[in-house]
Amino acid sequence: MNEKIFVSGVKSGLGKYLYEKLDGFGLTRDTSEKELELVKKRGKLDVIIHCAFNSKRGITSENLYDYISDNVFLTKKLVSLPHKKFIFISSIEVYPKNNILHKEDEIIDVDKISNLYGLTKLISEAIIKKHCNNYLILRATALLGGYSRKNSLLRILQDKECVLTLAPESSFNYVLHSDVLEFIKYALEKDIIGIYNLAASKNIQLKEVAEIYNKEVKFGSYYYKTGDIDNSKISSIFPIFKKTSEDNIKRFIEEENI
Repeated sequence: MNEKIFVSGVKSGLGKYLYEKLDGFGLTRDTSEKELELVKKRGKLDVIIHCAFNSKRGITSENLYDYISDNVFLTKKLVSLPHKKFIFISSIEVYPKNNILHKEDEIIDVDKISNLYGLTKLISEAIIKKHCNNYLILRATALLGGYSRKNSLLRILQDKECVLTLAPESSFNYVLHSDVLEFIKYALEKDIIGIYNLAASKNIQLKEVAEIYNKEVKFGSYYYKTGDIDNSKISSIFPIFKKTSEDNIKRFIEEENI
């Protein structure tokens, strides 16, 4: 185990994948304050990769504190750990839902962010930029890998009778866990700093997925648009991100034998 690589959110999703592939040590919601203090005493970490996020829906005044604690307060705790580099898996949900092509240097009006998830991610970004000298913020689109939660795409591909609440024109952008891992390795080697949109070169609509893979789907009426995300910054230094969402879905199916 590499005791200088610290990954949060190691029980599921991208965090679990990176934790296993990078052979670091990890943090879960069950990690105590005492254990965090022991981490501090180990000395300066080479890198903290912060993937953990409470993405629970239906947040109300009754559970808002727990949501903020799991997200914003946790980020504040992690930046206090001695480290050389801090990598944060953020989200394209920090961008407003409009027809603008969203670039990393965009000044974001927080009043126009469409949901609490995106706002909380942006708050965490602000904490990291304030307290970390060497940071890499990755604003990710939908992530595909063996530990992905069962989302609309997986339902289309796997369910015999697929029923969705989403409209057929709903659009998404997909990137692979394996590509994220390779970029993080590259970023550590080259000491890349800043904010990058972690996105494929082209979105895809759910109805297109159903047509490509000849799937019968009963769609709903809720329309989701992932937005227009500029990925030229990341693809210019790491060409693997020039692939489209369709390319990544095809590779995901091959990798996971779906």
